[in-house]
Amino acid sequence: MTGRLLPSYALLGQEAKGTTAEEVLANAGLDFLVKKAPAGYIGPAGAFVNHRGHSITYREDTGAALGNVGSTYKVFQNHEALSVFDRLVGEGKVEYDRIGMIDGGRKMFASMRMPEGFTVAGWDDIDQYLYMVTSHDGSTGVRYIPANVRLGCTNQFAYLDSMLREAGINPRILSSRHSRLVGHRVEEAMNALNVVDQLNEQFANRAAELMQVELQVGDRTEFYIEAMGLKTDEKLVDKANNPFGLTTRGNNTLDRLYDLEGTTTNTDGDMEGTAWAAFNVVTEYLDHQWVYDRKGEKVNQKRVESALLGTGMRTKDRAWRAAARLVA
Repeated sequence: MTGRLLPSYALLGQEAKGTTAEEVLANAGLDFLVKKAPAGYIGPAGAFVNHRGHSITYREDTGAALGNVGSTYKVFQNHEALSVFDRLVGEGKVEYDRIGMIDGGRKMFASMRMPEGFTVAGWDDIDQYLYMVTSHDGSTGVRYIPANVRLGCTNQFAYLDSMLREAGINPRILSSRHSRLVGHRVEEAMNALNVVDQLNEQFANRAAELMQVELQVGDRTEFYIEAMGLKTDEKLVDKANNPFGLTTRGNNTLDRLYDLEGTTTNTDGDMEGTAWAAFNVVTEYLDHQWVYDRKGEKVNQKRVESALLGTGMRTKDRAWRAAARLVA
C-alpha cells in the first residue's frame, strides 16, 4: 500500500448518517422519487406517438431521465430498497455505513457494517459488510451482496456467484427483479444473508490454507496473469525479457503487482511469498492503485464503481477462484 491513497471503498459515496433509511437517504440527498412515463416520439403531425411496451424512468425532483425499461418494470424506490435493513439496524445486527448514487441516480448503493468481524489464522482481521445495489435504468434489480474488508489495508472482497454456489446458496435469491414480486424477493434475500457467517467461515479457512502455500516468483507470475486476465501472445515471447509473452500493458501491470509484494500489508505475519499474499496483492492493486491515474492524484470514478460493484469486483472473484485452485 502506498500509505497516501484512499482505497476504492472510501471513494464511492459518502458516510451514511442516520439510523433509519428515511434519515440516511435524506442526509445523503437521495430521498428523491422515481417515476415512469410512456416512451415514444413526436410524429410528423406534432402529436406524441407512444412506443407501446416501453417506458422511461425519471427523477421526480429534477426531471432527469434515468433509463429505458419494459412494460413489466416496476419502479422500486430507494426507500423501499434500503428500508428492509431498518429492522436489522434496530436489532443491532448491522449499522448503516456508506451510501451514494451513480450517474445522477441511475444506480443507488449502500453498505451496512456488521458489528463483529472475524480473524484469519489468528491475526489477520476482517470486517463484515452487506452491500445493497439497485438501479432505476433496468440494468439490474435489487441486489444484496455479502462482502468483507481486510482491516490492515482496507482491501475489499465481495461474494459473487461462485462462492455462493459453493456454500449451497442460489445466487438468484440475492437479486430481485423490478417486478410486482420484488417485495417478496427482498425478503428472500434477507433470509439468504443470514448465511454471512457461514460464508466468512469458509473464507477464513481457505485463507488459512493459502497462507501455507509457498509460491516462487514464476508461480506468482502465472497466478497474476490468470487472476488479472492479462493478455499474452506467443509472438511476443522473449526468454530473457518477456518469457510469458505479455503485451506492454500487461508487463506494466505485472511490474506494479511485483512492487506491491513488498508492502507491509502483504508481508505481515507469515504471509510473505504465499498464495494469500498474492491474492491480496491483486485486491490491493485494484482497490488502491487502479482507481487512480498513474500519478496517483486523480480518481477515476468509473474504476471506483468497477472495483466495488463491476468488472474490478469480478476480477477479484477470478483471483479468489485461481487462488483456491492452488490448494484444491
